[in-house]
Amino acid sequence: MIENKDSLEYLKTLEGESVDLVLTDPPYFIGFDGGKGWDSQWKSEDEYLDWCREWTEECARVLKPERMMVIWGTLKTDTFLRHKLEILNKIPNLYSQNEIIWSYNWGGRQKKNFARKHEYAWCYSKGKEFLFNADDVRVERKVKSNMNSSKKFLKEFKDKFKSENDGKEPSREDVAKAKQSGEMKPTVMFDKGTIPTSVWQKNNHTTAKDYCGWHPTTKNIELLERIIKAYTNPGDTVLDIFMGSGSTMIACNKTGRLGKGCEFDEEYYEKSLKRIEETYPLLKFLDT
Repeated sequence: MIENKDSLEYLKTLEGESVDLVLTDPPYFIGFDGGKGWDSQWKSEDEYLDWCREWTEECARVLKPERMMVIWGTLKTDTFLRHKLEILNKIPNLYSQNEIIWSYNWGGRQKKNFARKHEYAWCYSKGKEFLFNADDVRVERKVKSNMNSSKKFLKEFKDKFKSENDGKEPSREDVAKAKQSGEMKPTVMFDKGTIPTSVWQKNNHTTAKDYCGWHPTTKNIELLERIIKAYTNPGDTVLDIFMGSGSTMIACNKTGRLGKGCEFDEEYYEKSLKRIEETYPLLKFLDT
């Protein structure tokens, strides 16, 4: 179920240990809301921190054991949530497991500093152990065969050389020249894939279909899918309490998970529902 409701109000309606993954992108308190107020509604940093403490504790309450809470953020929230008061680190039985860096090249440039082109996703597990589906997120990798130990290609070269030189065996120099000239080319193979690193390079939108121009902090759906596949199983429940443009719900549908959550801003709520229905009409909402 997706509701037009305040995040704390919504969280208090959920049962404890009822969701398999918390995946959300909270307001950063940097005024990045175009005057709408959802990112600048607090009077001070202390008030913002108190609010952060409340919703993170509630998210930990509703999260199942050995499951993950993934929270998007920027340098501003990194200072607040971790280095200043370490809100997440002070929640009992919550353990920092990783920090994903999403790197992109869209947006403007700066004249007096390096342009910041990345965001964070902090990964905290409830308990020291946690679910991680490595095989579901492997990236195909090219592997070149080692020509120095490839008996197959050496034999093929020798047979060809002998046929062209009246049965004469090639010398070591002949073999070396063949390798340098490219006559003995290495075979490119694909293995079962490798687990991605924690630095992900992706532009803002996977396809034109996924583009959302009316929300300033839309996340890349392909990256959301990777997180969901890694930390949940098909049919699991994913919670997003700052739904924004609805990208997490779309990623849930594409990966066979059940999405539930809320969006406080009425305009964004209505637009996200429309986006979901028009883009991925088969989206399944959790009824309870």
